[in-house]
Amino acid sequence: MEEHPLSDSSNTWETVVEECEAVADEYRERDWHVVVALPGDVVPVPAPGDEVVDHVGLDVVVGDDVYPDVESAVEGVTIDEYEAFRAVKGGLVYLTLVLRATADEVAICLPLYYRLAETDRMFSLLKEGETMRTKIHPLDPEKGVEFVHEDPNPLLPPDWDKSVVDE
Repeated sequence: MEEHPLSDSSNTWETVVEECEAVADEYRERDWHVVVALPGDVVPVPAPGDEVVDHVGLDVVVGDDVYPDVESAVEGVTIDEYEAFRAVKGGLVYLTLVLRATADEVAICLPLYYRLAETDRMFSLLKEGETMRTKIHPLDPEKGVEFVHEDPNPLLPPDWDKSVVDE
């Protein structure tokens, strides 16, 4: 059985979650509506072997208990900005992703991680000019909200485009 990517002995994941909560608190202090959504899983898509490409980017599964909060927070607002704080360690990319609807003072804060070993197809398609997206959904993948990242670089490891073999 494959080990969960966050089962290493370091505290990196706990640090990312704590930093995400701290960022959320900063927004709350400014009276923003904030939702923090801890993922159950994060997968770069398309995955190796996927025949159909639904989107290129990150597929984020959150609990059925928190997904309605995410969906409600973004209903009727325009997410117009995002920022990401990134670290790469032990074959994983760790992120604190903050999606913002500045006019409505709404922020979605996501501590994320993904395996570099699963990124070949995603990196190849991004290098070809595809747009990166983050899809957040509950266990039911038919539901979900999707966010576009015109500039994917803050979500990717440094020199990500150099790791893709030119075809």
